[in-house]
Amino acid sequence: MNAIALDATPVQPVLRLLDGQRPTLDYVFDTPLAEMTAELHVEVTDAQITDDGFFGYVAVSGSRVIVRLNPNLSEFERDFFIRYLTAQAYKLPMTPLPTPFEVELSPMLEGVPA
Repeated sequence: MNAIALDATPVQPVLRLLDGQRPTLDYVFDTPLAEMTAELHVEVTDAQITDDGFFGYVAVSGSRVIVRLNPNLSEFERDFFIRYLTAQAYKLPMTPLPTPFEVELSPMLEGVPA
């Protein structure tokens, strides 16, 4: 899997959140992407799935949020879905998405509840 370069230089997060504080939806969608992913420990790479109906998935491992995206997404779609999947990982409340961005939640392993 290829890592997605958000910027050529490593980002030191500004630390807008206090230790142990959960992010808000505004934080996830309004903070510059490189800062948000650094502070929230979000790792973004390409998925091997390239189906047109697939945009990506998220997994949580300890304090890391792992986002895998369809490598064929546009820059706008990548930015949006990194933020959206991060918000999902933190179980932030969101209203339903517009029709083109409808999401299906499913377990990664059959028989394991999501």
